[in-house]
Amino acid sequence: MLQLKDSLSDYLRCGIGDGRTASFWFDYWTELGPLFSLFGSTGPRQLRIPLNASVADAVQNGHWYLPPARSEFAETLQIILSTITPPTDNNDIDIFYWRGGPTGGFTNKFSSKVTWELLCVPSPEVTWHSTVGFKEEVPRCTFITWLAMLERLPTRDRLISWGLTVPNSCVLCNGGVESHSHLFFECSFAVGVWLHFCGRSMTSPPPDLQTVVAYCQQLHGPLMVSTMKVMKLLLQVIVTIFGVSATQGFSVVLR
Repeated sequence: MLQLKDSLSDYLRCGIGDGRTASFWFDYWTELGPLFSLFGSTGPRQLRIPLNASVADAVQNGHWYLPPARSEFAETLQIILSTITPPTDNNDIDIFYWRGGPTGGFTNKFSSKVTWELLCVPSPEVTWHSTVGFKEEVPRCTFITWLAMLERLPTRDRLISWGLTVPNSCVLCNGGVESHSHLFFECSFAVGVWLHFCGRSMTSPPPDLQTVVAYCQQLHGPLMVSTMKVMKLLLQVIVTIFGVSATQGFSVVLR
């Protein structure tokens, strides 16, 4: 979120009332945008207005109170201020407007959903979303499974590639090198779990997560619903076992 603070001015506007709340330097209250972005760190000294000043602090005796313009930006600001009525204590409080109206305009009602949709860069829909997120899901399991589908879990082979000094052996079987493929389909512990729950429908564990997704999506007939539930929950169980064992130790999994 902190990385988005520079783009905040694109989504927030301020309507001046009494000028007590609006920041003179940082709020978008004139067509010039946040004045600090225009004048920089020398602005407070140039305009003789403190950095923490409100818009009302730039008014004296009902008039804008600024020193003679010493730069093109200062001259432009004074021209714009001549078209804006100075705030007074008799006015209502300042009002902030968020981008999010039906036409992309600004409204005084904030919607986190609309703001997220404006900020979020949409990605292509993945084919496996319904396999990872479904009615019987456990949110924590779903999150870990989503990371596994993207091969973003902190498996030991990845930790080593990042420069960490850790053993490369699998946290579950202590045998092969711990990677996504080994952890879920080659590890003796994972193989046992797969065959215990799905031994009737498969003679060996699937080779990868994409195969699990494909299997769930091609099921038909009366057993489709129950089989899909078992496959989906099984996948999340194995993924969650990794999450617990990686953070608390394999002894926790055995219990």
